[in-house]
Amino acid sequence: MILVTKAPAYATVQDLGRSGYLVNGVPRAGAMDCAALQTLNVMLGNDDGAAGIEWALTGGQLKFSERVTFAFGGAGAEITLGIMPLQPYRAYHAMPDDLLKIASITSGRFLYIAFTGGLNVPIVMHSRSTYVPGAFGGLEGRRLKTGDTLSVALSRVQKRPQVSDELPDALRPPSIRENIRYVPRLEHGDVAISGRFSISTASDRTGYRLAGELDAEGASITSEPVCPGAIQLPPGGEPIVLMADAPTIGGYKIVGGVISADIGVLAQRLPGETVLLEPVTVQTAQRDSAKRVEVIDRVREWALG
Repeated sequence: MILVTKAPAYATVQDLGRSGYLVNGVPRAGAMDCAALQTLNVMLGNDDGAAGIEWALTGGQLKFSERVTFAFGGAGAEITLGIMPLQPYRAYHAMPDDLLKIASITSGRFLYIAFTGGLNVPIVMHSRSTYVPGAFGGLEGRRLKTGDTLSVALSRVQKRPQVSDELPDALRPPSIRENIRYVPRLEHGDVAISGRFSISTASDRTGYRLAGELDAEGASITSEPVCPGAIQLPPGGEPIVLMADAPTIGGYKIVGGVISADIGVLAQRLPGETVLLEPVTVQTAQRDSAKRVEVIDRVREWALG
């Protein structure tokens, strides 16, 4: 068991999200930075979509009551196991009564902690991810709080993951990059938007609002399907990039979609930081998705090497 002895301001159980339910009005939810969580799971020999903790905003502490193997990554953080400082993207063994302390988030926005076997919370619509607005999934459909306990599922790992090596930088998902690529939706004489924008404080798991100068005009439209990555342009407002908890339909003009390879990069940007929107082709988006699959395969080979 894992005891939350000091909960951060925001932490939930997340996996890669639930698919196949948008038609029923159920958002995907899942990790904001899927690449980070997936990488950690593959390192530990888990299924790619095993559930872990998505940790944000402040520090906190976990206590282990049994031997557990874990790894963390995504946002930068000062983390210790007992008195030993830890490094990201490396597997560690925790023993009974060990304390894992996250002193602070030092860079980025979302930290992920994955455990060999994955967290064992109820499966709701084929996913363990938490959708807080709907109060379902994860642990009772809510944020983690001090005093909560989490169990780890029985591991099906056939070979122990490496514990002495850090994952090479070339195999880690990108976390800090200013340019965010998107595929424009060009119709009726529209032009692709581009340029620098800052992440607004009005940004959360539902969507990131971007503040900056725009040449394009927004509009209210008849509601149509939307998904994470879609860039909405409200009338007279600022662009909104829909994120993991995005609704399934929206009534604002859509000017394009952030490519899947860059959604996690955007998710790690903090309010006040700038991003450079860069229009790219569908072919570029497909190429980078394929590269991501190749990298995950290399992580899997490294973990079993």
